[in-house]
Amino acid sequence: MNLVGTFLWHDGKFVIVLRHPHKPTGNTWGLPAGKIEPGENQDDAALRELFEETGYRATPDELQHLGDFEFGDTNPYIFATYEVKLDTAHDVHLEESAHAEYAWVTPEECNTLDNLVPDFHELLRVVRYIV
Repeated sequence: MNLVGTFLWHDGKFVIVLRHPHKPTGNTWGLPAGKIEPGENQDDAALRELFEETGYRATPDELQHLGDFEFGDTNPYIFATYEVKLDTAHDVHLEESAHAEYAWVTPEECNTLDNLVPDFHELLRVVRYIV
C-alpha cells in the first residue's frame, strides 16, 4: 500500500488533524494524508489530500518531496512525504467526515503527543524534524 502525506508549514508550525473515533486509527493525530487513488501519481495525490483535508490548494511548485519512507512491520507500506511552506497564514477547513479538529504544532510539540497515528514519531525523525 502506498500513502501520501504533507507537512503544511507556517511560522515554524505545521498542521496535524485528529481522526474521528469511528475511523481507522481513530482518535489519533496525523498529517493531512491518504491513499493514492488508481491512475493518480503521488504528487497529485498529495495535492488532492492536502486540499481535501485542510482546504489549502497548493500548486505543484509549492510541493517539496521529502522522500518515500517504508514503515510497518506486519503490514509494510510506503509513505511518500511532502512539505508545503506558507508565507501567510491559512485558515484550515477540515474534511469534517474524517477529522474532528486540527492544530498547528512545532515538531517538538507533536513528538510529545501520545495519540499520534502509527509511525508518526518515527517519521519526524527520518525527515530530521527532531533528533
